[in-house]
Amino acid sequence: MKHNLPKAQKALSINLLLFEAFSNMLLACLIEPMRVVRDEHAADITWTVLTPHDEAVHSSSGWGQAPDRPLSEAGPCDLLILIGGDRFRSDADDPAIRRALRLTRKAGAIIAADTGAWLLARAGYLHGRRATLHWQLLTEFSETFPDVQTVSAPFVVDGRWMSCGSAAAAMELALQEITRRFGAAARFDAAAMFLNGPRMTRPAEPAFGAFPSHPNPRLRQALDHMAAHIDRPQTLPEIAAAAGLTLRTMARLFKEELGLSPGRCYLHMRLARAREHLLQPGLTKAEVAAMCGFSSAASLSRALRRAHG
Repeated sequence: MKHNLPKAQKALSINLLLFEAFSNMLLACLIEPMRVVRDEHAADITWTVLTPHDEAVHSSSGWGQAPDRPLSEAGPCDLLILIGGDRFRSDADDPAIRRALRLTRKAGAIIAADTGAWLLARAGYLHGRRATLHWQLLTEFSETFPDVQTVSAPFVVDGRWMSCGSAAAAMELALQEITRRFGAAARFDAAAMFLNGPRMTRPAEPAFGAFPSHPNPRLRQALDHMAAHIDRPQTLPEIAAAAGLTLRTMARLFKEELGLSPGRCYLHMRLARAREHLLQPGLTKAEVAAMCGFSSAASLSRALRRAHG
């Protein structure tokens, strides 16, 4: 089934540069959302695994990963994802690793995950730039690289240079890239694959896999209200009232921040949840329709056809 992708680009080529003792969790959080968009939306997304010494590296849990090709054969890419490992201090002074970091020169954008920002900073790529990394290293990173603007944040974007620390931040950054490159609808589907219900954290905490933060917290309140009422959809006036917004202001915020109207956003949220349920065995389409606020299996089918072809 081919889906319509708002603002979709034709292709996305990714080079994955993995370092010894990298995190499996971070790798999954960065690449699995891309995989969902590739599989569910028939998007032309490809990735190539690379390692600094052209040899297999092992994750922090001992899982081995061999490179797909030597570094010398790595071509230009739209996105370079480098995931630093637990040996970042010794890696930072390894000449072979410094040579590997030259891949940044052939990348349209770079994501440095976990200790990746440390490697880039040591090689001089982050001079004068804003960056972050794993929260446990922030103070040491700031003291070691005073020429880098260290930011205490889940992830940081400075032009084509992006950095993140934790797995949750990596997931959010990957979803943000999907939104930028393929549109909000693709992000909905990627996030829905890893979410089973509305946010369960405290209101002050960011929703895992939710939309990018907005200076006005009422936009987030509107999204949370939608997510909490998938089975019994609320009217737009009810949603606006719950978020402390007028209908006009809510429509403007959704359009500016998400590129969708509130109604389309809500419908796509319900359809994403429905598609997730339909993949589970034992549920009929009528049952899924009721769980996602549709009057019948037929109405759900019509909505899916209109949205996804």
